[in-house]
Amino acid sequence: MKMHLLGFSSVLLLSAATAFAAPEQDSSAEKSVAEQQKSLLEKLDSLNDAVLGLRVNGSAKAGVLTSMASSDQFSDNSPTQETQAYTDVNLILTAHPSSETEVRVEARLHKDWQSAYEENNNPIIGHWFSYDGKILDDHLAFNLGYMRVGYTPYTLYTPQPNLLQEPEIFAQARAEAMSKRNLDTTSRRLLHGLNIDYHSGNLGVVDDLHLQATGARLRNISKKNDQAFFDFDWTDRYLYGVRLGVDAYGAHVGANFVNVFDRELSFLAHDLDLSDSVVFDDNKVFSGELSFNTKKILPDLPVVIGFDAEYAMSWWNADLYYSAEKTYSDYSLKKGLVPNADGGLDSIAYVSSITKATHKTVSENFLDDNGSALYVEPYVQAKFSDLAVELRGRYLQNDAKFWSELASASNFSGNTVILNANALYSDSVYSNLVSTFGMSSLENLYFQVYNSNPLNVTNLITSAKANVLSSENDESGYLYSRVYNNYKNAHFYRNGYIADTKKRLELDEALNLMNVSVDMALPYGLATPDRKGFAASLDLDWNGAVVVNGRFARYNWDAADDVFMEYAAGLGVRIDQFVSALDKALIQGSYAHAEEDNYFKRKSDRIMAGVTFDNLVGPVGILAGFEKVSMEYGNPLMLTETAAITKTEEMLLRVGPRIKIAPASYLSVQYGLLTDKVSFNRMSVGENGSIPSVISDEFSIDKNVIMADVTVTF
Repeated sequence: MKMHLLGFSSVLLLSAATAFAAPEQDSSAEKSVAEQQKSLLEKLDSLNDAVLGLRVNGSAKAGVLTSMASSDQFSDNSPTQETQAYTDVNLILTAHPSSETEVRVEARLHKDWQSAYEENNNPIIGHWFSYDGKILDDHLAFNLGYMRVGYTPYTLYTPQPNLLQEPEIFAQARAEAMSKRNLDTTSRRLLHGLNIDYHSGNLGVVDDLHLQATGARLRNISKKNDQAFFDFDWTDRYLYGVRLGVDAYGAHVGANFVNVFDRELSFLAHDLDLSDSVVFDDNKVFSGELSFNTKKILPDLPVVIGFDAEYAMSWWNADLYYSAEKTYSDYSLKKGLVPNADGGLDSIAYVSSITKATHKTVSENFLDDNGSALYVEPYVQAKFSDLAVELRGRYLQNDAKFWSELASASNFSGNTVILNANALYSDSVYSNLVSTFGMSSLENLYFQVYNSNPLNVTNLITSAKANVLSSENDESGYLYSRVYNNYKNAHFYRNGYIADTKKRLELDEALNLMNVSVDMALPYGLATPDRKGFAASLDLDWNGAVVVNGRFARYNWDAADDVFMEYAAGLGVRIDQFVSALDKALIQGSYAHAEEDNYFKRKSDRIMAGVTFDNLVGPVGILAGFEKVSMEYGNPLMLTETAAITKTEEMLLRVGPRIKIAPASYLSVQYGLLTDKVSFNRMSVGENGSIPSVISDEFSIDKNVIMADVTVTF
């Protein structure tokens, strides 16, 4: 069988070579030859993918990252340097049980050099398991296990940071940080379950009939008290979704339904402590979509006119479960004696009652909200010689009570301390600010730390019964058995991204208010509740050499009597399109501004610039990026009891050479300078009975980061 496959591949290669070597003919003949070449190469690729058996590929990376921090707010004994030295291997194992299906397993092996002698049992972490395929002549695709699925912006969708002309050095770092969480930069949401996607293809006048169904079990996060690590419950959370669409004559009509809910029976199978309370919610969203463009019916025109539109309705319900003390009376018939008139005793029967108390789980309807949302996006695409133009508009109108969890939850949390997390501070005001605010938005966007550490008491849950650890419940009877094998390693992250979705009552609005990398007007993407307004965008592309971008948006937030305005401009130039001696050479930059006229009266600015030169001198290239962001608060943001933020300022510079040592394999050395300053108001302590006053203060940290690594792809 193997010899037969190799022989067939050789025949295809020979056929392709023959087609490439064909002499000049007329245009129709040339088109025919080109089609033959494409067809043969597609068959060859398909054949390679369909070879039965096991294939192993992936990447190996060895590197070091040193971060040296300085701050006037550090205590005298604070550590100022942190070093990560590691070897990281990602293995991708793919097996083809048949020519139409594939089993995919991705595993990560990680060794920290500084802890290499602490133990000798470093686990392999499997972080992707899926069985995928396309069957029925490629009409039916399926995914079982891990999958990335997207429906529409109102139903199943992942909002992403809107970074215009992001320098390549930053885009690569962001993609790597997200990959550690199994995430990517698309709008598809990471799920684990079953997805079936059917496309009929051409059926007479119908270009395509589309049917998709998705089911997944969602990971649970805290539901009762706060976002603390130890705050959990036993409830299962599920998702199911269905979509149907028809395409014909350039038009698309579709319907989508998504339901995410808590399975109450999974929680009730466990005892509920008297002090506990849990909120279960059920979120249903139905949407209809309509789109059209003229490309199908007017294929020869250089201009394509079209629109995309979606109308959605949501139903959200929350039920509160808690344990309450219930009293009841226990009645019984008893016999007694009473004196009679003769001085004797008569027998009587009477009813006796005893009041008893018991604990019972009760529920009540907590909240109900129903809402609707609508957006319409008309667009024009045109091609004039070497110039491509795309102009888009958008009208958006979302009710205040509209809610779609799986279209609103961003993967970017952005309030983590990534580098120098062990720093100590001279004042509790500063330490509280860091624990609440985290570090800069840029640090969370573009840096990540991944460790494998021996398990011990400090990183294992040790309570036997209580859901929340406290001074009364800080140790369990299982404590020492749980840490008996503490020579084993576990994997830990410091990462600004997370795959979990947050329920409506778990959202922390302050995280969006202080994060300059979250869209000010639409922090939850197009599904943001209580928004009404419009947006426009213009993109010009001249021969792939010069790209110009423009953005403008204005939205109202009625509940806060607030108006947002955003505008941005970007430019990218491929120098290698003008200088043939260069390989890829790209210069890019952008400026973005956002503001609101009420609420906290925020104003934000972002400047980005970057250069990318591949193989500038032999295999040596260079990448550089600069980004500066700031956020001003006209009304100070009271983030902690002692600090009200008035302004944040961040800057990041990353630059360094990259040497290509093999296909998709590089030696890279980079220097980074990260600055973060937070200006805030605080209360001064009054002396001798004087009244405390408000004073201005600032918290600033500078971090010099050196990174070097070798990455090999195999």
